[in-house]
Amino acid sequence: MRMLLNFHFFLVGILCLVGLAACAAPTAVPTPVPTLSISPATATPVATAVVESAVSHTAVQTPADTAVATATATPTLPPTNTPLPSVAPTATDTPTATPTPLPPLNGLTIQDILIMDEATATNARQIYANGQQWGRDPRAYSVLGDSTVMTPHLLARFDRDDLILGEYAYLQPTVAHFRGVWKRFGVATNYGLHAWSVFDPLWADKNWCVPNEDLLTCEFRLQNPAFLFVRLGSNDAGSPSGFSYNVRLVIEQAIANGIVPIIITKPDRFEGDNTNNEILRQLAADYLVPIWDLDRVAETLPGKGLDTDQVHMVEYPANDFTDPAVFSSGHAMQDLAGLMVLYAILETVQASGD
Repeated sequence: MRMLLNFHFFLVGILCLVGLAACAAPTAVPTPVPTLSISPATATPVATAVVESAVSHTAVQTPADTAVATATATPTLPPTNTPLPSVAPTATDTPTATPTPLPPLNGLTIQDILIMDEATATNARQIYANGQQWGRDPRAYSVLGDSTVMTPHLLARFDRDDLILGEYAYLQPTVAHFRGVWKRFGVATNYGLHAWSVFDPLWADKNWCVPNEDLLTCEFRLQNPAFLFVRLGSNDAGSPSGFSYNVRLVIEQAIANGIVPIIITKPDRFEGDNTNNEILRQLAADYLVPIWDLDRVAETLPGKGLDTDQVHMVEYPANDFTDPAVFSSGHAMQDLAGLMVLYAILETVQASGD
């Protein structure tokens, strides 16, 4: 009897070992995390000081050095793999609707106004995803520029109560998305601002910025934006290499902090030719960031939409885009184009990219 019991236990042990080997789960292989490259130089993270902003009405702390990506860091991005459906669509499924073409602006499509190929769109999504992980406000943008975005204030008309979009009513959700931000002036604009003065603390507003803080770092801290419009070059003449170098720093500063830079070309020829726009287009291509080609829009307008000083754009007070006269106003067309650009970029960065 004892021998039978021992033999029984021996058989049970063998069966358990076989069962365990057959049922062991395979080791999961981790999915590689995509990396965000910033080319070609090292970017500078923003300061971490905190002050209360009467401009944004909130106290915002930017990410600390341990959280802010640099040019050599590998940020952790949200997963992009979406499980496929378990069954194929049937004949009763509702077909996908064909998108309605968006109305053009003076004959220009959004693809003419916003230069953003698929590689740039992918990079913009990654920058935006980083910013969302670090707490950037998806309903906030900032503007970096000179008096051309100050007189009158760029895009501010979209916080007015008299706005009539007409056939551009598809843009109304974008207007609502940034409600209250349109009229904000910000601290990253200044009369006579040059590209080289962006990082000079002497140009920062002492009422809002802490000692030794440049105006762009100050703006990032106060506004905590997800997007940055960059409108520089109308005061930069005679030093194309210096202009290029400093705009590069701006782009890198934005990317390294999870803020999507949107470069704007300019209608004027302050430097005597189109050198600065050529530099801006090249930088946008180098860094795979969107470019709002305002110069292309200006070519559809009488006198390129410029006022008598040939730098600032002609204003038109009406906020009614069913009024034909609005489409000859440099400033009104600048704003409508900017709204179209934000609409398209929002659609891009908030898409999964799968």
